[in-house]
Amino acid sequence: MALRTTGSVLVFLWSVAGVLGQNTVRSVCALKGSSVDLRCPVTNPIWTKVIVWYNKRLNHEPYDLRWDPNYKGRVEYRGTTEKDCILRITDLRQSDVTTYYFRYKTTQYSEWKYGSYGFILSLTDLKVERMYDNTLTCSTTCTLTGNPTYIWYKNGQHLDESTSPQYKYSVSSNYDDSYSCAVKGHEDLHSPAVCVQYQSCSRVTYTKRRICVLKGSTVDISCTYVGYYSITSTFWFRSDKSTPEDLTRDPGYAGRVKYTGTYRGPSILRITDLREEDSAEYRFTFKTDNFEWGHSFPGTTLTVTDLQVKVIPDTVTEGSWVKLTCSTTCTLTEIPNPTYIWYKNGEYLFSDSSPQYQYSVSRGGSDSYSCTLRGHEKLSSSKVTVDLQVKVSPDTEAGKRTLTCSTTCSLTVNPTYIWYRNGQSLAWPTSQQYSVWSSETKSYSCAVKGHEDLHSPAVCAQGDNCWRVTYTKRRICVLTGSTVNISCSYTHPTSYIEQGSFWFTQKHRVDLSSYPEYAGHVEYNRNTENHHTMTITDLTEKDSAEYKFRLLTTHEGRFSGLPGVMLTVTDILLVMDPTSVSEGERVTLRCRTKCPVSLNPTYIWYKNGQRLTKPITSYNSLILDPVTSYNSLILDPVSSEDTGNYSCAVEGFERILSPEETLTVRYGPKSTSVSVSPSGEIMEGSSVTLTCSSDANPPVDKYTWYKKNVTSPKASGQSYSITNIISEDRGEYYCEAENTIASKNSTALMIIVAGKQTSVLTAAVGIIVVVLVLILCLSGLMWFRRSTGGSDATADTQSVRPDCNSDTYTGLNMRTMSPDYDTLANVHPDPNSDPNSDMYTPLNIMTRSPEYDTLANVRGISL
Repeated sequence: MALRTTGSVLVFLWSVAGVLGQNTVRSVCALKGSSVDLRCPVTNPIWTKVIVWYNKRLNHEPYDLRWDPNYKGRVEYRGTTEKDCILRITDLRQSDVTTYYFRYKTTQYSEWKYGSYGFILSLTDLKVERMYDNTLTCSTTCTLTGNPTYIWYKNGQHLDESTSPQYKYSVSSNYDDSYSCAVKGHEDLHSPAVCVQYQSCSRVTYTKRRICVLKGSTVDISCTYVGYYSITSTFWFRSDKSTPEDLTRDPGYAGRVKYTGTYRGPSILRITDLREEDSAEYRFTFKTDNFEWGHSFPGTTLTVTDLQVKVIPDTVTEGSWVKLTCSTTCTLTEIPNPTYIWYKNGEYLFSDSSPQYQYSVSRGGSDSYSCTLRGHEKLSSSKVTVDLQVKVSPDTEAGKRTLTCSTTCSLTVNPTYIWYRNGQSLAWPTSQQYSVWSSETKSYSCAVKGHEDLHSPAVCAQGDNCWRVTYTKRRICVLTGSTVNISCSYTHPTSYIEQGSFWFTQKHRVDLSSYPEYAGHVEYNRNTENHHTMTITDLTEKDSAEYKFRLLTTHEGRFSGLPGVMLTVTDILLVMDPTSVSEGERVTLRCRTKCPVSLNPTYIWYKNGQRLTKPITSYNSLILDPVTSYNSLILDPVSSEDTGNYSCAVEGFERILSPEETLTVRYGPKSTSVSVSPSGEIMEGSSVTLTCSSDANPPVDKYTWYKKNVTSPKASGQSYSITNIISEDRGEYYCEAENTIASKNSTALMIIVAGKQTSVLTAAVGIIVVVLVLILCLSGLMWFRRSTGGSDATADTQSVRPDCNSDTYTGLNMRTMSPDYDTLANVHPDPNSDPNSDMYTPLNIMTRSPEYDTLANVRGISL
């Protein structure tokens, strides 16, 4: 038989024989994100001593689900005792899909017995499917256990409920209508809204159904939405309000609410400075001219929780350990696996991934504890404190006073008390109260057995008339090379007179100042009456010890304050986790000491010897100033610019730096570029070399060359050479640089190839120009010589110089010819001469050729 309960699926399996009867494997189907209760049959709980659930084995032994980190905070054995045999798993995830078994012990058998069956858990989402006949079905991948009731929504408005997964009415084909379904008791796990026709209907889809955040932090609640018609207004509201009210107008959210986002993009509701009363379901709605998204459609449920330190008292016995748990009421959404930080008396103690911290009362009897989460250090829990104090009651008629060893809270499991008189323990009493004579001049203090180092301050039975030393601090932590002051106040009976005082240790049992190793190293100061201070300078780790004060008086009075002050001298170290990261990852630098050096130390960070001053952004938008009261510097996401040598110091002790730690950031190729040699236009037939450059860590180990619009790579290697280049090689080239982190392409580089025909044409033009210039020069020279010859003729010689402005030419007068013609005659070859001879004969006028007549006619002169 199976029963459904609100908030979870409860499955009962009835036994048929024995203490835990025989049965077969039972299948259970539940919604993702919901809870499930599995209960095994127990016919007689009196016989059953313990029951354990498991789904795997570790070292061949069943592994208790409660200790499995995958189920941390999600598994509970329900009931007042484990005998109820109910396994509850909350916030169900796909990884929870498996078979669950149990084993048990009874009062009759000391050995483990195993159930012969288990539970097969299946998980499903809800989905609206439209059938061929216009009917809708709320479908699942497995049959939900317990005959659930289905709820239907239309356009965000509650429509109908039914035990059938099918919607009982046929739906119309309106383009603007959307439908969604849910299971009663799990309305927040509804299906996505789907359109009846196409994909343009009105709908709202929430990014997250549930969100858990810390009190005092900031949250973003978002959704996407689509409106079939033009949207006129949008707003967010709380579902617990009788009438939807825009949160920006709610006085309870004044100054803490902001809307961001665009249409079809996510609409974001941001709430800052969260309070516990902000825990509610938040819904989104929008309006058009003729439509409004329904107000009953489930939205996002927000749970605001604070951190609490819970003490588990039932595990504490006399002298045993106390277990503290840093808990929240829900699993934080953004940090499902947080790192817990513990503080003792306001000082950093340690950090761990476990929310639990175990300590003996000796480590916490007089101390306060609190916790926080890394990344949210300012949102710490309230403190849990246990204090011891001796209270003195008024005198009784018998002249006695009652001393009470009191605490601010009730210690667990009736502790045994120890009383001290003048610093010496008493064999009795062991009760919380102790009676003393009111006339005594002794001091009394108390402690809890097992935690003797945490006894209370000493008190006098009669005013201040007793031996007593009270130290200002019981524990001191300082840095190597610094200076420390250890001080105390003291009283003594009025009948004694102080004669001296000094400090000593277990190793140096007399006055410290008398030892050579403390010479110039220790100084005593008596600032006021009954107050003493010891100053130790230039501390080293060898100075770590318990220091005690001894008072010397008349009547051989000697009194030592026991126990003393525990001094711890520590170096400052920087721990980097991890020391080598890839860009975009998270790295945490922690400034560590063996003990907290002050109540609220301020840490200073240095990079490459320079003090950091700029704020550093870390995960979840937390801003960590490098001068911070926290001992951690978080770089998230880390970038290549963060590479360097880091060190830290405590403010006030800046000269005492931690040793440097080197942060190496791995990153993919950056600034990838291509250079070409030679540059400019490349001649056809020549060679060119392309070189790829890129900044990367680790260095680029692979270069690949590509030509644009060519799918296959051209070459590999940092350089790519093209020899005997041709016109087909012209185009855009780029390289891909790759290392173990990533790859990066360079911008394309254009290669221009100049062809040979262009060079021939250029040469031909050059030759023609030269020839023309030579012709012009020769013509000019000949003309010049002619002009010079005409000027040497006799006065009656006819001028042969033509008029520059006339088109008329005159014939050549042979009688008045210039000597140049004699020369011409002289150079005329003799037709009878040897043709191979260089000798010429004079021109015979009488035997001239007809060409001379033609020449004479040109000038218009007869011969």
